[in-house]
Amino acid sequence: MKKGRMVPPDCCVIIEMEKGATLGYRKAVLLNEIQALGSLKKAAKVSKIDLRHARELILEINAAFSQPLVDFKGNNRITDSVELTRAGEEAVRSYWRQFEPVWLSIVEERSRHY
Repeated sequence: MKKGRMVPPDCCVIIEMEKGATLGYRKAVLLNEIQALGSLKKAAKVSKIDLRHARELILEINAAFSQPLVDFKGNNRITDSVELTRAGEEAVRSYWRQFEPVWLSIVEERSRHY
């Protein structure tokens, strides 16, 4: 994702990252913020996701992928200190590489109708 904030899509863009494991825009943004901030609380706030829900999303993501994408530094039910694993860093990079052309084609298609 480029510097600055992307406006979230009006539609749902979900990309299959590995067999059966998917990432959507909101989860990818949350992972991006975790990578930047190292704090689940701060990442959730910037991503505009309730902290409890953000924690549940990360646990869900970790369970869905063959390798965890986020490493909790301590008890995953209470710690605020988090970081992306190598698998998490690659998944985020891959998501944004795949997301950008899809998003640009949606924007282009919409601009034809207005």
